[in-house]
Amino acid sequence: DRYQRRVRGVCIPEFLSVFETERLIQELAKFEIDCSNVVVNQVLFPEAGSKCSLCTARSKMQGKYLAQIDELYEDFHVVKMPLLHNEVRGVADIESFSENLLNEFKPPQ
Repeated sequence: DRYQRRVRGVCIPEFLSVFETERLIQELAKFEIDCSNVVVNQVLFPEAGSKCSLCTARSKMQGKYLAQIDELYEDFHVVKMPLLHNEVRGVADIESFSENLLNEFKPPQ
């Protein structure tokens, strides 16, 4: 049943990942498989006042791809997940991570 098939695209804000995600969505569309949700993982939200030059450069680079994602998927539900300090392991981490999937992440000001 095509109305019960759903795929969520997952990418990171870098060239190859955005390119491959778009290719996936186009292929799924050929088979009428819904993929109207995209998760953008590992988005860097630099801390206010940070003097980290690497963080600034990465955030600027990601910003270019995040803008492309916003343009490509303006009619999609796009969730931007923050880059975490640690990998997601265990129930508590999964619960915390999933909270950001359900409610838009708001970086600290």
